[in-house]
Order: sequence, then C-alpha cells, then structure tokens
Amino acid sequence: MAKKRKKAKPQVKRKQNNSPYNNSLLRKKYLKIVEAVCEKMNCADSYKLLSKEEKIRAFGCSVFVLKLKTYKKQHYTSNCIKFFEDFVNVFFSNPRNCVCKSKAIELTNYEVLVANYFITSFNKDYPERHEFLMDAFQPMVEYIGDFETHFGKMIQHYAFAVNATNLFDDNVYILKLNAKVRDYPTLRMNWESSLESIAPRESFYEEEGRNRAVFQLGYVSNGFEMNWIFVRTKDLKGLYKGKKKYLPVCIQRHAYYRVLSRLKPFYDTEVIWTMNYYLRHDLHIEFYNGRILIPLYYFESKLGYFVTILNKNRLIIKTFLFLTHHSTPEGDKLGEISGLSKEEISYWKIDTLQNFIDANLRENEQMKELFEKAGLSHLFDMQINHGHESDGKDYNWNALSQYIKRGKTELFYEGAEEVEELLVEDVNEIE
Repeated sequence: MAKKRKKAKPQVKRKQNNSPYNNSLLRKKYLKIVEAVCEKMNCADSYKLLSKEEKIRAFGCSVFVLKLKTYKKQHYTSNCIKFFEDFVNVFFSNPRNCVCKSKAIELTNYEVLVANYFITSFNKDYPERHEFLMDAFQPMVEYIGDFETHFGKMIQHYAFAVNATNLFDDNVYILKLNAKVRDYPTLRMNWESSLESIAPRESFYEEEGRNRAVFQLGYVSNGFEMNWIFVRTKDLKGLYKGKKKYLPVCIQRHAYYRVLSRLKPFYDTEVIWTMNYYLRHDLHIEFYNGRILIPLYYFESKLGYFVTILNKNRLIIKTFLFLTHHSTPEGDKLGEISGLSKEEISYWKIDTLQNFIDANLRENEQMKELFEKAGLSHLFDMQINHGHESDGKDYNWNALSQYIKRGKTELFYEGAEEVEELLVEDVNEIE
C-alpha cells in the first residue's frame, strides 16, 4: 500500500527590503554618476563634504532612464521602433539635445535629471544642514532652477518627434514620457518612454472613375493626446451646404510628395512639423479663381498653398503649389510681370524653394524688383536652420534676367541642353 505524501509546507515569502542601505553595488555605481555630475558643475569639492548618510540618501533619490516600451497588441514597423529607440537614447545621452543649455556647462538630459533629484535628497528636517548644502551646491541649484520648465521642454521635444514624422497614411504614433516611482529592488524614479500605435483615419473618394485614399490629419498635443484637425464650415463661405459645423481635413499621398519635393532644402521632418503646426494653429481658407486654398507658412514667410476640394463632408488636400506656380495669386502675378509661362517657370527651376536660398542678387536689382512686385521677395531672405547642406552650386539669376529681357526668345531650340547648363554654375567659377 502506497504511503501518503506529506503536504508541502507553504514557503514563507522573503520580505522585500528596498532600503537604500541595501544594494551596495548599485549604490556605488550610481554615486559615481552623481560625483561626475558634481564635477561637471564645479561642485566636486562640495561633494566631498557629504556624509555617508547623505550619500545613501542621494542614492535613495536615484533616477534611471528606461528603454522604449511598446505594446504587444499594437502594430509597429521595425523602422519605426528603431527610429524612436534612437531618438530616446540620443535625447538623454547627447548634450546637444539638453533642454537646460549653458555655455559654461555641458550636460546631457539624463545628467540634468540626476542633478535635480540629487538636490531634492537634501534633508529638510535639518534646516541648518539643508541650508549649508544648498549654499555649497549653489552652482548646481542655480543651473537646475525651476525643473518644471525643463520637464515641459522635454515633453515638447517628444511631441515634436511624432508631429514631425507622422504622415497619417499609415500607423499613427504617440510617444509618451512618464516618471514613475519603482519600489523594488531599490526605491528610485524611473523615466519611461512608451510608444503607442493607432490606426489612421482612412477614407476614399472617387475621381475620374478611380477610388483614391485620403487620410485625416492630426497632431499630438503636449499632453500626449491625439487631436484630429477640422475646419469650420462657416469659413467656407457658403460652399458647404450640409448641416455639420466642422469638417475633417484630409490629405492625399500625392500632396505629401509635392510639398516635400518643392520645399527642399528643408528636411522632410521640418516640412511635416511646419505643416502640422500651421494646420492646427493657424488654418485659414483663401478663395482664388474658384479654388479653395490653404496657405502654408514657415514662421512669417508664406511658402505656397494647399489646393483642396469639398467632398462628402470632408475638406481634401489634393496637392501643394509653391508660391511661384501659376494658379496662385503670387505666381499669376509673376507670370503677368515677367511673361513667363507655367512651363518656363518649371524649366528655369524657380518652381521650388531650392534656388531661392542664399541667392546672390547683389548685382541684379531688376530681378529683385520683379519678385518684389509679385509679392515674392521674401523667398530670397529665408534662412534654413534645419535643412540639407549646400551642394556648392548657385543659381544663375543673370541668365534668367537676360532671357526675360530678350522677350522670351524661343527656348526649346536645337541644342537647348547648352542653355540648361547655364542655369546652374559652380560658386567657385562665379567668384
């Protein structure tokens, strides 16, 4: 007869002790980081004044930045995950991205966090000692200042990262930044970045017998909320006959291609961010020759127009016209003054922003006056802070000026390739 098995005694769960007095290895490692930050901030001697208890307390207020978190039931592309992982890593490790800049001190955003939490570790229960430490670490205290301001800038950077990359024709991403207290194995503050993926708002409209996909535009707020973009129907001045007060603003993929190609040398991310910024903050409608236009600005400088149509309770962006294009007020004015046709404006390569940046018109007053009369002179004054580097070429505005003066002699004659070579000259040759 088999013996009865004895009942296993329930194991006593080991008590978790998250006291900063434990984990001496991690404490030693973290305090080296604190010491290095103190040295960068001219507080190396002050750090030596800390007692053992104060160092342990500093470890009890430690901070760590975690890797990017994603969610199992959401869809991501491998390129997307790599992009945002790199963004988080660089944001906290590269001094160029620091939200608290100083000419004298160069810190990373992670080191800013370390300095902030180190200051909060000073024990206020002992007012005299607390005041002494605040004075001893005065350079650090002054540098950190109001940490809430720096935290706000960090959130803005995160919102910028998604607003400069979301095209809304595929998965739409929201990058969040949260600070959470972790109790075990050691009491500490974890800064966690998480990436959420939501489906785009896709719909279709029929054009010339074909169904074309369009996608509603939106933007991520500083509160990490997705806000979809709408236009007020009262701004459409009677063109809309329905009952809705707001219509979604949608876009075709073709319009993305046009705006990105016609606004080089801007980086694509700069164009997308600019586009999302003005559509959410300063969307207004203009009407010209039967068309519904939405002007696009870069700060105070107008760059062109989105051409839109009304279709089934939607305002759809079909394409983007640069400011010199025909069918825009400024472009038609330029054509009227210069005599240049739509094809000639394209041929002479003045239908994109590229050749206006750093243009040399010091000896060509006629061209400056011509573009000023058309309301386009500001294109020559634009400064590109975030764009592609110069390719060493400079547009030959004198050739265009001479062409206009000649009264537009036949352009496309045999051997026109030679004329095209005159459009762009090497800067070194000009000088």
